[in-house]
Amino acid sequence: MSTSNRTSHPFIPATPGDRRSPCPALNALANHGYLPRNGQNIGLWHLIHAALLALAGILLCGHAFRLDLDALAIHNKIEHDASLQRAPTEVDPNLLKSFLSHADPQRGMSLYDLAQVRISREAQLAHPLDLIHSKIGAAEAALCWLLLKQDTGRIPSSVLSQWYGEERLPDNWARPRHVIGLLDARAKAMEVANIMNSHRKFTCPVFQPQCLRIRLKDNT
Repeated sequence: MSTSNRTSHPFIPATPGDRRSPCPALNALANHGYLPRNGQNIGLWHLIHAALLALAGILLCGHAFRLDLDALAIHNKIEHDASLQRAPTEVDPNLLKSFLSHADPQRGMSLYDLAQVRISREAQLAHPLDLIHSKIGAAEAALCWLLLKQDTGRIPSSVLSQWYGEERLPDNWARPRHVIGLLDARAKAMEVANIMNSHRKFTCPVFQPQCLRIRLKDNT
């Protein structure tokens, strides 16, 4: 991102009364002023220019084609029980610490690592995510990787900490060289889901009820 853009859109964290969502990307856009900083009454066309996820959000959680960011926290719409660092609109220090502990201090995280984090997080749930929210979780990991990865295909730990912990555009971050289209995001989300399913099939003891449910769902 250019210096001029950083100057015109400085990072200002949310203040009391500002609305925030379960999505760190949308919160970062609000914290930098690309969306209204108070997170309220955001119009459809503003969201179209800002983020794809918000389009689904405004249809599921909005009113009169406008949206407050905290409306995305309505349970089991887009928000789900397996968030990596939020509960649901505040950063949970314990979840964030657990998430960042999966990153290699020197090498950061790969797409495979992000899939492993999702497996670990979902294993903590009393009940598995349904199919829709499982796909949303995979898509979240895919979009994170597509937006933040370096040329090595890995995301540095410092970048993850700023993105998820502070909900800001990371230092020295630059926009991806190529526009991330819907098909790109979908393909990468399917890759995350395939990694997760393969790992579960080879590591989940067949006699555990949760694993049996996953296996049955895979075979339907």
